[in-house]
Amino acid sequence: MGSTVGARAGRARGSRIPWTARILLGLLIAEVVAFAVATVPGVRAAEGFHPLIDGWLQGAGYVTAAALACLRPLTSRADRATWSWMAAAVVARALGFVIFLVAVRTQQPTPYPSAADAAWLAMYVPMLVGLVRLARFRTRRLSLSLMLDGAVGALATAAVAVALLYRPVLSMAAPAVPDVAVAVDLAYPVLDLTLLVVIIGVLMILGRRTPPAVWAVAAGIVAFAVIDGIFVYQSATGTFRPGTLLSSGALVAMAVVAAAGWLPDAPRPARREPLPNVVLPALFALVGLGLLVFATRREIPVLGVLLAGAGVAVAIARTGMSFRAVRTLAEHRREARTDELTGLANRRAFNERLARATAARPPDGRLAVLVIDLDDFTVVNDSLGHHYGDELLRLVAPRLRQVLRSEDTVARLGGDEFAVLLAGADAERAVQVAERLRAGFRRPFRLGPRAQTVSVSVGIAVAPDDGQQPVELLQHADLGMYEAKSGRSGRARHQEELHAASRVRLESTQRLRRAIGDGELVLHYQPQVSLRTGGVVGMEALVRWRHPEAGLLLPTAFLPQAESAGLMPMLTRAVLGQAVRQGAGWRAAGNPVTVAVNLSVTNLLDPQFPDQVIGLLAEAGLPGSSLELELTEDLFMADPARARTVVRILLEAGVSLVIDDYGTGYSSLGYLRDLRDIRGLKLDRSFVTHLDADPRAEAIVESTVTLAHSLGMAVVAEGVETAPVRDRLAAFGCEVAQGYLFSPAVPAEDIVFGVLEPARPVR
Repeated sequence: MGSTVGARAGRARGSRIPWTARILLGLLIAEVVAFAVATVPGVRAAEGFHPLIDGWLQGAGYVTAAALACLRPLTSRADRATWSWMAAAVVARALGFVIFLVAVRTQQPTPYPSAADAAWLAMYVPMLVGLVRLARFRTRRLSLSLMLDGAVGALATAAVAVALLYRPVLSMAAPAVPDVAVAVDLAYPVLDLTLLVVIIGVLMILGRRTPPAVWAVAAGIVAFAVIDGIFVYQSATGTFRPGTLLSSGALVAMAVVAAAGWLPDAPRPARREPLPNVVLPALFALVGLGLLVFATRREIPVLGVLLAGAGVAVAIARTGMSFRAVRTLAEHRREARTDELTGLANRRAFNERLARATAARPPDGRLAVLVIDLDDFTVVNDSLGHHYGDELLRLVAPRLRQVLRSEDTVARLGGDEFAVLLAGADAERAVQVAERLRAGFRRPFRLGPRAQTVSVSVGIAVAPDDGQQPVELLQHADLGMYEAKSGRSGRARHQEELHAASRVRLESTQRLRRAIGDGELVLHYQPQVSLRTGGVVGMEALVRWRHPEAGLLLPTAFLPQAESAGLMPMLTRAVLGQAVRQGAGWRAAGNPVTVAVNLSVTNLLDPQFPDQVIGLLAEAGLPGSSLELELTEDLFMADPARARTVVRILLEAGVSLVIDDYGTGYSSLGYLRDLRDIRGLKLDRSFVTHLDADPRAEAIVESTVTLAHSLGMAVVAEGVETAPVRDRLAAFGCEVAQGYLFSPAVPAEDIVFGVLEPARPVR
């Protein structure tokens, strides 16, 4: 696949090669072929320097190659910087030949080294930079470790080359040759070997993804190494002759490098960078160290010692990076398997250990899995805030550890759910550990200024009786925990016949989440009737779940489940959206009634909730006064400060607020005093339904209506089922009522507007 993409990229690039580059490439090929043919033994008429062939033709080839290389970054943005460095290398090579041809060769005697050698040696620096960029931008990331590995290899190779070649080069040179000439003769093969090491590293990094352009550069570098080695030998021995195959080989190598930028290139890989090979860098480091030791016994050029020392120093730095990388990797692995909040193992680590334990369990062996869940943890979060909820979870961890053995595993699975793996434990020991865990929670936890007591529910599953696979054991322990929580028994072991309801509950939780997202929740509306006029003045939205298999489910069948599963924000948004849109539809049809929606504690403590309400009203074009949110008194007990903030923002948006189920809380009068802008009170049905037969209920209702009116609030009575109750409410001055006497909750299309009851006298 990668090669196919690369070929396509190459074809695309080939079709975009400018005509100037095609002309230069054709001219370069013609010049190289002509010069190569002229250097074949037996073709030339005479030996020695031929001005037309060895001068103008060879020089034209180098200049054309330089022009072709420079044209690549000038006409294409792809890897422009990389090919600019490569072009600089080709220009340096061509400049050296021009200087030699024009200025150096005409001098007698011919100086060596000369300015031409300076240009030729300068070629290696941009060539090295270009090679590094070729590797860097064809991998996801060329790490510092890889570059250090290359530096170790290059320094070690250069040190060995100096140590091995210095004396042979020196011995081949004439006695009068100055040291600088020997150094230049030595520099060519040393730098060539360095380039060879670097290009080998580049090819190893790219592997099978190496594009033709890099292969071409590699071929040119190999040719340079061979040709320069022969040149050094011939120069040192005085056997160098112009116009030979050595000269044509040098021109061919330069032409290949110049044309490399126009060859098909590979796209950026999506795969990860290959890991660096630690064997070769270690080997190069040992070579450098061995050379330093050898230098204590035998004389080695100072340059070789310096290069070997530098290689060893870089290798030491590379080793330090390796240790740090290993330590970082170990830390990352530890963090990947550790719960950040509690320091316990996380779900991933627990699953891995459970898998190993079940695989290693002998046929007659036992192991137990316990799933532990904090009871009413959401109350702690909602009443004290998430900061203290997190603090409670941190304090739970040592309580769990203190009753377990060192070989047992305790983990936090998520939220307020923990798990314990008891290796070699049967059912009896699992029950004992569960009881000790529960006993450890009888002591209160210190959360800020208060002591908080928390109980736990523990589910137990024992292998092989309750399952043999990790997933099965964990699921059965989870079901046992739900059974313990629902039955308030504290602990429960998995029993297939007892967990059908728990399994259905777990499945329906996920099903409920999908139902909310898929629009399976529908609203029925119960009219609210004015006791003065008998007309419909409002609608209370009551949610139903149209379950595909179970039919229409009432709120009591799924709202507690939604609350415990953390689905209330999602559910409330869905209900509010439907109610607001329906209210806007009624208003547009000429029935401007209010729409009442119940809230939960989760909504009132969510700082984003007011903005969501305001956004829904604006989207539907419904004024805030047409929406009535019903709040129960216990909502304010969870976090009074946050609740008042949310209430204030909603009131500023014009939304009406009503205290629902009034009279069933514990601090009613205090909140009535503080919440001055509450629109009204809603009497709980427990006081209303038997109002005409219970004198105490009658007294409570009458006094409540009087209190509400004195505070400037209206009163809504729910649960009105008989005419006598309706009449007594009207006599007390209650403004609005709802109940089966008027209408049950029905779908929006079944609502009847207008006068449902004749007007009743109001005191």
